[in-house]
Amino acid sequence: MTSSDWSVEASQAKVAGIPIMVIFSTDHCPYCVRLREEVLKPLLRNGALKGKVLMREFNIDDGGKITDFDGERVRAGIFVSRYSIYATPTVVLVDHHGKPLTEPIVGFNGADSYTRFLDEAISSAVMSLASLNLPRLAGF
Repeated sequence: MTSSDWSVEASQAKVAGIPIMVIFSTDHCPYCVRLREEVLKPLLRNGALKGKVLMREFNIDDGGKITDFDGERVRAGIFVSRYSIYATPTVVLVDHHGKPLTEPIVGFNGADSYTRFLDEAISSAVMSLASLNLPRLAGF
């Protein structure tokens, strides 16, 4: 569920035609644990995300360098700052280029409301991605 090679995730998402859900977390974040246990694990268990989104976590405490969506090596701090992460957990839905498809979901305020926010964000990201992939008509 975690990743440090986003080019692999980008390839998988591109082939599947689905967005990537990046969950930014830290080691000592109780709300990250609650998000994982109360929302994400149940969604994975019941298959609610299957075929809709590629879910991956990025621990901002890890530091070092990672492989970006385009295959280039970048510092983890640059990757995090690109998405203006100022609190954890933060969920960002992106396309296979790493471009955000929706507004981020920042913080955690309980499983019920978070699940609704996440469902709306995923639906919006899927629609945004679909509109990006529409064939272009000449002259329009």
